[in-house]
Amino acid sequence: MIPWMARAGDGHRFHTTGLTHDERGYPVMSAECQEKCVHRLVDKIRSRADDIVVLEEEATDGADVVVVSYGISCRVAVPAIERARAEGLRVGSLKLVTVWPFPETRIKELARTAKAFVVPELNYGQMCYEVERCAAGQARTILVPHGGGWVHDPTSIYEAIREGAR
Repeated sequence: MIPWMARAGDGHRFHTTGLTHDERGYPVMSAECQEKCVHRLVDKIRSRADDIVVLEEEATDGADVVVVSYGISCRVAVPAIERARAEGLRVGSLKLVTVWPFPETRIKELARTAKAFVVPELNYGQMCYEVERCAAGQARTILVPHGGGWVHDPTSIYEAIREGAR
């Protein structure tokens, strides 16, 4: 699914842009060409999702609550997770290093055993909807939103963990 492309310095002249190109390399902005090219790229990524998805997991086996985070929210979640564990709660952490393709397979697996997912986000819900979709009603999804300007207060994540463990 990867078309041949000359390498820079091999004696071929070529021009690289962000435009959609046809098979000959000429820019084409038709809806048909756009659909064909974008569909090919999306299919290429989806067909290799298991090789592309990068996660960092900690203590997810047997966890009642799994905190799913990405970006700076991962670091802010650490004190909340540690506090909950100190109180005896079984809390795992799933850090999304890549966010697309989404780790559907792993979320589905965890949803079979966890009671809840806690999703701290510096927005009002984007990843939580993907977690909820993949959990498919097998585990609750608790959004911990934050409008930005600063990071979450770890206490809000901790309270969501406690709610999820009930």
